[in-house]
Amino acid sequence: MLLRRILPFLALATIPFCLLCLAISVSDLHTYPAADLRAKVAGARLLAAGQNPYNLNPDSQPNQYFKSPAFPTYTPVLLALYVPLSALPYETQRTIYFCLDWLLAGATFYLFQRSFCESLAEKYFCWIAYCSFIVCSYAFRFHLERGQYYMLVLLLLCHTAASIEHGQSGWLACLPTALLLVVRPTYCLMLVAALLCLNARKWVLRVSALAAAMFLATLRFGGIQRWFGFMETIRARQAQYLEGMTTLCCKQHLSLRFLPPTIIENIDFSRGLQGHALNGTFIGLCSFPFGLVSRRLLFLCGYIAPRQIEATDYLFMTLVLAGGIGVAFMARQRVVDRKILIAYVVVWPLIFEIFGPERQLYTSVVEFLSWMLVLLDRDALQPRFAGSGKFRFLAAILVFGALPPLVVQLTHKPLVEGVANFFTLLVLPVAIAAFCVYAILRSPKRNQDSPAAS
Repeated sequence: MLLRRILPFLALATIPFCLLCLAISVSDLHTYPAADLRAKVAGARLLAAGQNPYNLNPDSQPNQYFKSPAFPTYTPVLLALYVPLSALPYETQRTIYFCLDWLLAGATFYLFQRSFCESLAEKYFCWIAYCSFIVCSYAFRFHLERGQYYMLVLLLLCHTAASIEHGQSGWLACLPTALLLVVRPTYCLMLVAALLCLNARKWVLRVSALAAAMFLATLRFGGIQRWFGFMETIRARQAQYLEGMTTLCCKQHLSLRFLPPTIIENIDFSRGLQGHALNGTFIGLCSFPFGLVSRRLLFLCGYIAPRQIEATDYLFMTLVLAGGIGVAFMARQRVVDRKILIAYVVVWPLIFEIFGPERQLYTSVVEFLSWMLVLLDRDALQPRFAGSGKFRFLAAILVFGALPPLVVQLTHKPLVEGVANFFTLLVLPVAIAAFCVYAILRSPKRNQDSPAAS
């Protein structure tokens, strides 16, 4: 087949682009200070010192060592991961975590292709997709520049999917998943989906036990109050975005970039890459029209109250929870390809996060896993998209996944960037979830003696 013959050459052609992106990210390392990393480092230092890392007033910190231009919105477990290096100079930590991000990117690709790619052609295809969607995308560059942690989330997700795929339920195999749950609590939904879809009771119990142990281990850093502080910070963040809708009506030129120069430890934290996207959640989507309202229509700010938007957000969140459980019950009664079930398990929490307070472009790197699981499935599309039609459909999914990040990298027009990121942050995960639901509903019903998954 022609496609299989040219895949090695396409894979080879991506290497110069990857090296170019590496060079650009190294330049960013020396140009920008990684404001989000600073929030984690400052939070870790406060945590290690027995102080409250979720102090909403950074100006109240006693010295530069603890100061940050933003307050951390991360769990105590994630902050604890930054404690071992927190005493080092900030610039040294910045370099170390930058290198770790690239190592995590390489480890993620290795783990995924080793666990899910059965042929050499699939490995070439996986490499091309990984380069397009992550390594050469603006999302990954933005992730590195901000000093975010979502490559760790993606690696832990890949390990979770691999352990489910290969039926690994040992304590050591469950440890990365447990870490994922306490770092990103919304992924607790994976346990519900895995229990209902795959009947993975032993795996769920061991992951839950390890996650509980990690939770208890963090209580030494100030007790349960630290977790309450984390939840209060999340609520404050959502309230900030809701209040910002009214502000946008009155300040048409309000920018979501950093505030005026903030000098901490002789580093200017006002510098940073443009995000090229507004908050990619339901609240962020609702706030966009408010920025376009003219002064003649200011009464709309009082008429469309943020409380109604918040109530609608909670309603959709409840529907996602209820609908996800219902689909999982239906999957339990049908013979569904295992890759589709795993894709559903990992994409359900991602859909739930759309209705959270904040989701920026760098978070889209975690979409790679469910996206590739759908693309690598061999049977789900066959009955309806046979032959060349199937490959055209897969090519369309590939384009929708890889093209928007590339567009953001090449253009600086706000409207084009907004549309591209709308596809990346909202349309793509919803399309993946919809396809998984479609594949589950189309699958034949299970007989009494059928195995758990085909």
